[in-house]
Amino acid sequence: MENLTIDFLGIGVQKAGTTWLWSALRSHPDVWMPHKKELHYFDRNCKYPSWSYLSEKYLYKRLVGKENHNKSFRFMMREDLLNALSSRNWKRIRWMMKYYLKTYSDSWYLSLFEDGIGQLRGEITPDYSLIELNDIQHIKSLVPKLKIILLLRNPIDRCWSQIRFEYTKNRFNGIDNLDSIKEMIDSPKIRKRGEYIRIIDSWRSVFGKENIFIGFYDQISSNPNELIQGVFDFLEIEALSLSQRELSTRRNVSEKKEIPDEIEFILAERYKDEVYELMSVLDNTYTYNWVKNVDFILSSKNQGGL
Repeated sequence: MENLTIDFLGIGVQKAGTTWLWSALRSHPDVWMPHKKELHYFDRNCKYPSWSYLSEKYLYKRLVGKENHNKSFRFMMREDLLNALSSRNWKRIRWMMKYYLKTYSDSWYLSLFEDGIGQLRGEITPDYSLIELNDIQHIKSLVPKLKIILLLRNPIDRCWSQIRFEYTKNRFNGIDNLDSIKEMIDSPKIRKRGEYIRIIDSWRSVFGKENIFIGFYDQISSNPNELIQGVFDFLEIEALSLSQRELSTRRNVSEKKEIPDEIEFILAERYKDEVYELMSVLDNTYTYNWVKNVDFILSSKNQGGL
């Protein structure tokens, strides 16, 4: 597997600008990324509240299995292969066939990046933020010099964006049902994605603080050029001038809907300790503003303002 390796991994978090980052990185001539944004290789274990559609190692089981993750595999395979065929791009078609039709292993995963030999290679799967220490250690053993990119967002806003996305994706009609929203908030699918301290501590313990870049969703609106140039510097590639239009375009935007006051208060209570600890760990304007936001929501409730 000489020359088959990757240089960076985007690990999330979901609804914090990872699709924007993927698009910006793909525009750099020195960077090669797969034809599919999220590969979901390291989070494929069904214990994680993620897609897990790569759970089965062998194609036969993926094609005939009646489990939800195998049904998801067949759905994703059909969509991606049809789109690839319609593009008439042979490299994309060949890559998609390798992604869906091979036996899964570490060597298979690294082979997905062989078209990028000579460039900086990596991928972004936000659900890697969910994985446990043993799987992070496995990644380290596979790619010892890997650099990690993590984008964070105010956890209240991130959670509400994910809820809106889930309702839109699944065509639910109950987004005005507060009990339904509360149940979703308590699900591992939502809860674990907001555990920023756990994510930072786990990945730093394996890869070291110096090999992890932490950016903020807020920067995409306030100063996108600063964010993407910071990523380029971290990856040690030449600065690239991107148009303001490219930098300001938001991707995978959830359907707009104001957060109900009661839900906002519940989330502020849930994330209060998290954002205070984040402010002490990261100590920047963004986490300071998150603390101010949480304090304002809680104080408004206590004063009868909600």
